[in-house]
Amino acid sequence: NYMDKEELDLLKKAEDVTDDLNRFFHRNGKSVFNRYPVMFALFVILGGTLLSQGIKELIFEVPFLKENPSYMFLSGLLVLIVTGKLYKKLDK
Repeated sequence: NYMDKEELDLLKKAEDVTDDLNRFFHRNGKSVFNRYPVMFALFVILGGTLLSQGIKELIFEVPFLKENPSYMFLSGLLVLIVTGKLYKKLDK
């Protein structure tokens, strides 16, 4: 199944907005990142850890997944396969 042109356009627009934001923050925040690299690295680690633990706790709120770890594993594998296929399709 091929994605509609409208769906691809929405993804392209979202990517363009993200690129614009990245350029803006890179241009305006460069000196702050250079002055405090350790602090920002610690914030990134803290943010990643909190996000990871939050997702883990949300998953364990779903009784079906909590009681069947093999389905949790297969669901995660399926998500990675689908996103990999989507990445390859959009990369062309």
